[in-house]
Amino acid sequence: MDNRYHTLQTVYRIVRGQANPQQYLCSPREMFLHSTFDWDLILKHLRLLETEGLVQLQQLETPHCYITIAGIEKAEKVIQERELAAPKEIQLKVTE
Repeated sequence: MDNRYHTLQTVYRIVRGQANPQQYLCSPREMFLHSTFDWDLILKHLRLLETEGLVQLQQLETPHCYITIAGIEKAEKVIQERELAAPKEIQLKVTE
């Protein structure tokens, strides 16, 4: 999976519990704390995601972002695809 979609999933996980996730302004601190990437790479991913219409960046003192409805839908689809591709649990039955 493209790493920018990992960043999208990170933003999605931060906002998904909000009443209006697409209106939650996600801070750089939150994104950095929940990501495995450094800030420069996160920002690069966010700029790419913005060109796809999946997030909207807002320049305050530092760049903040909103996830769009399209971003929420894409994150949910990527998560679902990843779960379907994950190896299934195998149960063995031992008989004597």
